[in-house]
Amino acid sequence: MKTFSFKLFGGYNIDIDQKEMKIDYLGEKWWILTKAKPRMKIIPFGEISRVDYKEAGMTFGYVRLITNGNEEYPSSTSVAQHDENAFMVEKDELAKLHEVLNLLKKYNKKIEFAQLKA
Repeated sequence: MKTFSFKLFGGYNIDIDQKEMKIDYLGEKWWILTKAKPRMKIIPFGEISRVDYKEAGMTFGYVRLITNGNEEYPSSTSVAQHDENAFMVEKDELAKLHEVLNLLKKYNKKIEFAQLKA
């Protein structure tokens, strides 16, 4: 199993093995207020039909795993921020982003990848 940490919006820990991906959102707190509660989602590779992703640049980047449950919503930064099948990335985390995408490609060759602009 390989683990990646991303720090945006409170932080994400991403665990990938040969069968599934776990997205562990750590939640976001500001002083004593909780802005977003922690959540965890395990997604088997067989349920993923497509991976939408946007590299960080002028705005934040994201990776959004498209399954039957969330395919009706078009991907955007705003949608990805609230989707439990997604995680957000900053510009200085692009090397880790590419490593995650390469592992997804390695473990399931049937997944379609869509790099989005804007």
